[in-house]
Amino acid sequence: MGQGLKIGSLCTGYGGLDLAVEEHFNAKTVWCAEFDKYASQVIEKRFGIPNYGNIKQIDWASLEPIDILTAGYPCQPFSHAGYRKGTDDERHIFPFILEAISILRPRWVILENVRGHLSLGLKEVLAGLTSIGYNARWQVVRASDAGAPHQRARLFIIAYPNSDACEESRRTIRGVSGEAGEVIYGSDRAIYGCSDQDASNTNDQHKSHDRQVQELGRRFTPRCEMHMQEPPDALDQEGKLNAVFVEYMMGLPVGWVTDTGLSRAQQLKMLGNGVVPQQAKLALELSTEVIHRVHN
Repeated sequence: MGQGLKIGSLCTGYGGLDLAVEEHFNAKTVWCAEFDKYASQVIEKRFGIPNYGNIKQIDWASLEPIDILTAGYPCQPFSHAGYRKGTDDERHIFPFILEAISILRPRWVILENVRGHLSLGLKEVLAGLTSIGYNARWQVVRASDAGAPHQRARLFIIAYPNSDACEESRRTIRGVSGEAGEVIYGSDRAIYGCSDQDASNTNDQHKSHDRQVQELGRRFTPRCEMHMQEPPDALDQEGKLNAVFVEYMMGLPVGWVTDTGLSRAQQLKMLGNGVVPQQAKLALELSTEVIHRVHN
């Protein structure tokens, strides 16, 4: 994409999503907002950028303008591994992210969450984006689609401003179903995602999306990066899960998390919550058509 694009990162973690976005857009992360002190330690060492901490307490208008905003916001409200309280969960912080988007008005918004978000909370996110004049495209991509030896399906949302939009949304999103979809501000257009589609159409769209992901995955260059290095031992000398092995499984450079002075428990927790960069890059590649359409 264009040189000199700037990224602002929310809920950054170890920065896996930002690594993918930097590469795809030829951009640079210039600030972040990460509340966790251990993740902040990794960010300081790997990115060396200002960290504004708690997104509930930030004056967005005072920050450096950006072109792209990323956020891998907390998955606990939507994950099948939790209580799935959705928007009623105190950890549901998307309204604060939406506020940031509405003030900063980035050219691109790249969001990531668990697959369970499809059936809980996604329609509210999409409705929020359209309410401030953003179009949005979403899709599920597995880590295995990008060459990882595990599935780890994740939902990726790419949003961008509609130039014809005003402040008041003209679209009501009644529901969402399907592995991929798109909502266009001020229209009834929706691909793979509207709740009024019948089951047979939805199943056909699932199959079509899977074929598209698998075909691009076969041609996807970064998918092999993980296998260019010798895998470390899965267990450490004490017979416990080796954090370096998990780091490898997440497609990260050697030592990205494990060489930052954190304890093994802290490393494993962070790695378990992180994003596989190659997987996120594939999700962006799948949206290249939309990205080029908007740019041109």
